[in-house]
Amino acid sequence: MSPLKTRLARGGCRGALLRALFWESIQNLPLVAGFLLGLDAWQSGRWGLAVAWAVGGSALGALAIWATEARIVEGHREPFRVVLSNALVMGILSVAVIAYLSSAWSRWWTDLVAGSLAALLLGVSQDLAAGAAGKEGIDWGHCAALALAFGCTLLGVRVLVAFLPPVANILVVTALSAMAVVLIDYGRPDPGGSGS
Repeated sequence: MSPLKTRLARGGCRGALLRALFWESIQNLPLVAGFLLGLDAWQSGRWGLAVAWAVGGSALGALAIWATEARIVEGHREPFRVVLSNALVMGILSVAVIAYLSSAWSRWWTDLVAGSLAALLLGVSQDLAAGAAGKEGIDWGHCAALALAFGCTLLGVRVLVAFLPPVANILVVTALSAMAVVLIDYGRPDPGGSGS
């Protein structure tokens, strides 16, 4: 169990939870921005720009994860192969999901399934790149957190894009996806705990 998970399990490290939320948001911001700007470009017929936004956001997101993960899980640093795997898989999935959302056949009710499958693929690829297959195995809790967060994110994106300007969409989606990942990945503090 990570030091953050241990502190949260002991009941009350709200400060650790808020720090995790902050750094998870920093990690998600380039991914979400690249994805949403790519979606806007794709739907405007600028496919090259869409791919550039999606791939660039994914690469920056992978670097942000590498640079900040130790702030969430003390002492943890992603190996370079995981950074490369994250950038590659997140870039491919971003472009695929942008194409999916822009297709005539996608619907709100398929967003949960499509988003969850894409995120599950990402989670498994992250664990395999980190060498988890030979150690403790796939972290299905982390995969579930990604699947829930991204499935709901797709549904939210479909609704928000119609009502909010792009910058607001980026901030709202970043905040909501970070909250989902932190609450599921790191757990909630015990309400009876002392907090910090």
